[in-house]
Amino acid sequence: MKNLTDSFVYYPVFIFFLPLVVPIPVMFLGLFTSGIQALIFATLAAAYIGESMEGHH
Repeated sequence: MKNLTDSFVYYPVFIFFLPLVVPIPVMFLGLFTSGIQALIFATLAAAYIGESMEGHH
């Protein structure tokens, strides 16, 4: 009988903490995506500036 009462105790705690825990990986995924986007933008900007400063052949 103790196992049944334990599950009734843990269920509300789990339901309470679920909305607090789930957004964390989503936020890290957003930060990772933003970092990749910034890296690509900086690389393309550096390539464009480098090409424009070389002069025409």
